[in-house]
Amino acid sequence: MNVLADTNIWCRYFREGQDTLSSLIEYDFLAIHPLVIGELSVGNLPSRNQTLIDLQAFPALRPASFAETHHLIELHKLWGKGLQWNDLAILASVVASDNVLLWTEDKRLAEMAGQFSVCYTP
Repeated sequence: MNVLADTNIWCRYFREGQDTLSSLIEYDFLAIHPLVIGELSVGNLPSRNQTLIDLQAFPALRPASFAETHHLIELHKLWGKGLQWNDLAILASVVASDNVLLWTEDKRLAEMAGQFSVCYTP
């Protein structure tokens, strides 16, 4: 099993540390998504260049295509739920992956991941 840490988990990690994330990194249970790297790259990162290189070293989930993300939204009526496109694109990637769970502090996204049985709760 791998865990995809959402942007908000990484932000906490960079601000104040996060023991669970550190353990997932140490034991090679962490995956990354290009959208998470993109969201992080517009913020203030510690040792910016090295951090971006390090993030890209984690196993990456295949990004869901526009059509795949849109299909998930339509099929499961995910509009009007307070979720952004990036949230649902990340969720679509996790749902389409084998043995990957999504860890997020976004309550709406965590609830939706739970409905798909892909929510990671440390």
